[in-house]
Amino acid sequence: MGIELTSLPNNISRLFYVITIFLNTSLIYLTVFHIKQIVGTYRKMIITFALIGIAFSTMDILVRPLFHSYNGCFILFTLDSLFRSSKRIAEFGLCNNLLRLLLNDRCFLAVQFLYRACLITKPSWTKYFDGWKYILWLFYTFLSGMLWLLATLLVSPDEDTLSYMRNEVLQNYGVEIKNVPHFAVLAYNGEGPLKTIRWNSSVCISCVSAILVFQYSIMMVSGVIMYRRTRGKLTATSSEHERMQRQFFNALILQVAAPTIFQLPGFVVLVSPFLDFKLSFHSGVVALGFSAYPLVDTLIVLRVVTEYKNAYKRFLRGFAKDCIEFLGGDTPRNPPATVTNALDVV
Repeated sequence: MGIELTSLPNNISRLFYVITIFLNTSLIYLTVFHIKQIVGTYRKMIITFALIGIAFSTMDILVRPLFHSYNGCFILFTLDSLFRSSKRIAEFGLCNNLLRLLLNDRCFLAVQFLYRACLITKPSWTKYFDGWKYILWLFYTFLSGMLWLLATLLVSPDEDTLSYMRNEVLQNYGVEIKNVPHFAVLAYNGEGPLKTIRWNSSVCISCVSAILVFQYSIMMVSGVIMYRRTRGKLTATSSEHERMQRQFFNALILQVAAPTIFQLPGFVVLVSPFLDFKLSFHSGVVALGFSAYPLVDTLIVLRVVTEYKNAYKRFLRGFAKDCIEFLGGDTPRNPPATVTNALDVV
């Protein structure tokens, strides 16, 4: 039963992983060698964001997280992790997976919003992002993730969660929950009118919610500032620099909206135990959504920013020609021998 439930999401996740690696490595390549108008700190930010996507997609494919909701409990677990030989290492991988699913990329995206807001309104303030100060912003992203990691430790397995989920996991996946690396959010102690909220689960959810609200508040305020500053300024005579500024603003907005659509089901699943719904379902679509959004982030940049879009078209054409030549096919740079001989005769 476990194989039936997890094989299709795993195969789709592998496909998303391959696409994510290709898109992000090509984005880094284009940023370093072909995009001339993006320099300095923002170039570092684009490369860093691409590396975050690669790192966390790799973690996702190594850990292979699964989600399951049952009445007042939600669990994140793994059955096919590369670290299955060590339960503790696999649980650490699940922690890091949770950290990246809901937090790290949003934190760094908030930093990008703040930087571009400073660039448009107070260019002199961008000095606080340059040089060694850039490391401090990376540390801010890391620190936010560590706060969520500490909150996750509050929902480590205990006897209450084990007894609550034992039959459910055994029936659906054919494994003993005690032997499976997992974290569980059990909303209530007991059943019926006398049930009480479990403090550790409520603190965990409150912590991650507060951090996410803080990041989205930064993005919202910075976005409003950028919109008011750029509204109506883009005309037919606008400089290429101004057009690119507007395109990056649009890309940032889409990078907030599109991945949030993928993450929203996961957040609903995370808080669903407190709603005490009487249901049982395997949240495979949530795992697929989390696997998909790193590549969506990159696609947005490649599609919205004109210089990237044109450079990527040239890159794909050159890549396709190189592949055809490597396989011995004919390209404009490697014409058929018969054609060459005919021209020689003429």
